[in-house]
Amino acid sequence: MDWSQVEARWKQARGKIKEKWVRLTDEDLEAIEGRRERLERKIQERYGFATDHVRKEIEDWVRWQLTASPRRPNHKTKLPVSMMRRQRNRGYANWSVTAMSMP
Repeated sequence: MDWSQVEARWKQARGKIKEKWVRLTDEDLEAIEGRRERLERKIQERYGFATDHVRKEIEDWVRWQLTASPRRPNHKTKLPVSMMRRQRNRGYANWSVTAMSMP
């Protein structure tokens, strides 16, 4: 995720930003309007951090949003047959994963 995506989804991002930087008020977030520079200034005002520190914090937060965003599972991924066991239960087949024994 990059900042343009945060800006495009500002209403959704506001809640996550408020969770991260709890000293920001709703009025602050309204004034920021998705602008990164404004967010940097407000964080500096509320927390007293140095400019470089605030930039790094925001970059890390944006990068974390990318890794934390839900991804669709890859349905093409198959488990090895050695990890699956077919069980009969009430007349129909039920596939379940079993732990492989380690030597």
